[in-house]
This record gives sequence, structure tokens and C-alpha cells, in this order.
Amino acid sequence: MTIDRGAPVRGYRGGPTLERADGPESDREAGGDLGLRLDLTYASFCETHEPAWHALALTRIGGQADAALVVEAVKADLARCWPQVLRFEEPAAYAWRLANRHVSDWMSAEEPVAVEAVTFAAVIGAFKQVANGLLHSEADEVRLYAAILELPDRQRDVIILRYLLGLHVKVIAAYLGRPVATVHSNLRHARERLARRLGVGELPDSSGEPADRAGVQPDPAGQRCRPGR
Repeated sequence: MTIDRGAPVRGYRGGPTLERADGPESDREAGGDLGLRLDLTYASFCETHEPAWHALALTRIGGQADAALVVEAVKADLARCWPQVLRFEEPAAYAWRLANRHVSDWMSAEEPVAVEAVTFAAVIGAFKQVANGLLHSEADEVRLYAAILELPDRQRDVIILRYLLGLHVKVIAAYLGRPVATVHSNLRHARERLARRLGVGELPDSSGEPADRAGVQPDPAGQRCRPGR
């Protein structure tokens, strides 16, 4: 199935690393114990946040293999400047911006996105409950997927994190480095846009705004936001 959007470029070029935090770049070389701690925190951080980067890449790029390449590029960039990343107030938000930069670079060619059936089914399946019977045909599902891709970046980000991963708004706020109130606003406007695209008056969040799920809590530094899966 093809969605007429910007396309992945086979043979990934990679995107630029974002600005780094201030600090010496020799932290990893300061001692073996420090280097080991950095390696462990990096591995833990990637394990926690990689599902979110993958969901973003998969939704926008459409293919499992291509999304995996983008995620590996994100991890490689983080590894190169990991001591500096840890100096950011919200490392998770930095990593999310980096993932978006890599995805945008991948999609810079003027070709349509070929969405794999498994990707399409996963995205639409995540919205079945939200749509609450509003998707009556494959054409409706295609319109919804296209509408998700056409959302402004801020709204698309919260839609992916909220519905594909089921994250609480507090966790989403930590990922994106935004106030919780802003995340609520982004979600509301995104649902309104999607509803208009489907030609309905409202696209409710049929589950309501859930309480914090077990195992889904951002830490004070915004570094640990693990879905309870």
C-alpha cells in the first residue's frame, strides 16, 4: 500500500547530530570505571527509549528494515556524544529530536512512502479503539493513516507516543520536553484534525485520559520512561 508522502532513500545517508551540551568530550577516557558506567547508562537508556524511536520511524517511513536502520543511526549518534547528552536536562527529549532529524533526512527524497502491510495494520490497529467504529472500509483506514502523516510535527509526535505506545501524557511530556498541558493541547488538536479528515464531528479518546500505568513513570531527569510491557 502506498501513501503519497516523502520517501525513504535506500542506502541510508544519516542525519546530522544535534547540538551538544557543554562539557569536556574526554569523560569516557577519564577512567575505566567511569567508562563502564557510561556504557551501562547508554545501554539502559537505549533499551528504554528505542521502542519510541522505532514507532516514530516505522510510522513515518513505513518499513521495518528501514526503520531499524534509522534507529541504529540514532543510537550511533548518541554513543558518539553520550557524556554530553547526559548533561541535558531532558536526555530523552534530545534523543527524540535526534530521531526526528534522522527520519526527516531519510524522507527527503521526492518519492512516495511504500507502507508495509504489517506496519499499516499496526498503526491502524492502534487507532481502532480510538476511532470507535468510525473506520468502515479500507479507504477510511488509508485516509486515517495519511492524515496521521500529515499532522504537524508536534501533533504527530504525541499521537504516535500516546496511541501506538500507550504512554501517559506525563511520560510523553518527558520525551518531548514540553509541559503536560501542552501535550494535552497537542492531543486535542490532533484528534480534531483527524476527525475532520474522516468527516466526523469528533474522534474521542474512548479510553479517556488514563491514570498512570504500572511501570510507566518518568524519573526526575526524564531519562527513564519505560512502558510496562
